[in-house]
Amino acid sequence: MPTEPASPDVDLLDANDADFVAGFDKLYAQTWGEGAIPAKYKELTGIALSVVIRCEPCLSYHIKMAMAAKATKPEFVEAIRLGILSAGSATIPTARYGYRVLRDLGVL
Repeated sequence: MPTEPASPDVDLLDANDADFVAGFDKLYAQTWGEGAIPAKYKELTGIALSVVIRCEPCLSYHIKMAMAAKATKPEFVEAIRLGILSAGSATIPTARYGYRVLRDLGVL
């Protein structure tokens, strides 16, 4: 008899590989947030990296986290610029998405 599909609210990665997710979550907690590099600068780095890998959900997340850490408009602009210059013109649509998020959040 086939099993019923999982609820859409179930994290299928966690449900199927809980040990890996727990280890990854531990590394994540050790890496992000306050440390030798202040959280604001880590989140600005996350913005640049999100542009580089063209991950819009990641970019939105890191913009919101950087806002919470009191990043300024010029810091957001430079972080996005770093991503564009690091990965080239293929990142322009993602950078534009980031500017829309910043506008929607009232930063621009």
